[in-house]
Amino acid sequence: MSRTIRTFFEPDSETGDLLIGLDETESNHLLKVLRLNKGDLVEALDGQGGIYFTEIYNLERKKTQLKILDQKFVPRERPQFRMAVAMPKGNRWEDMIRPLTELGVAQMTPILSERSEYQYTDKKMQTKFQKWKRIAIDACKQSGNPWLPTFDPPEKFSSFLQNIEVGETVLFGTLSESSLALKKIKCKNENKLTVLIGPEGGWSDDEEKKSIQCGLFPFSLGTHALRVENAAVVGLAVARERFIL
Repeated sequence: MSRTIRTFFEPDSETGDLLIGLDETESNHLLKVLRLNKGDLVEALDGQGGIYFTEIYNLERKKTQLKILDQKFVPRERPQFRMAVAMPKGNRWEDMIRPLTELGVAQMTPILSERSEYQYTDKKMQTKFQKWKRIAIDACKQSGNPWLPTFDPPEKFSSFLQNIEVGETVLFGTLSESSLALKKIKCKNENKLTVLIGPEGGWSDDEEKKSIQCGLFPFSLGTHALRVENAAVVGLAVARERFIL
């Protein structure tokens, strides 16, 4: 079976009813990296559930056009999964984006907890958002996931608790004795489910207390303490198995 070649485009970049315009990054990748030619077949994703089956109509380094042969729309899975994860040091947040996107995460929220070691500055966030989006785009192209996740700015844990939406179910990862395995947790929400993963130092006693007071569902991934990025990926994978409709 031949390998599927995928590319990505912003929905507003379509140049006509039958043509899709690619930006310089995607155009250069098709031309210089994949060494494709006019007439080659390419699957184009718009990050909003659209999958376009196309052939290369015009191939240039800075702007390539694809001719649409067919298309389909893939609805989001239910529930939609949001990952709220305590920001780790270094590049480990970025290391989570690819596997979480491949697993179908809909939204990612960086959490600043009492024991978070990440240093946050507003000045760098726009650059980081662009980098996070680029990693997610590459993961969508590799996996075929037609939905690009959204990224929130870092949020303090106390603010996160205050902003939980009505009807939003939040699973609270913890090693406390009150936690349950995900397979034992029963919740009625069928639209949006948030998996909350804490820092490697664990939640503070105050954070644990406030989470229970806010009605979060404490869950455990076992007796071993996992690295943040590993806990996030495992947490989403197990939650999908338990709650996906």
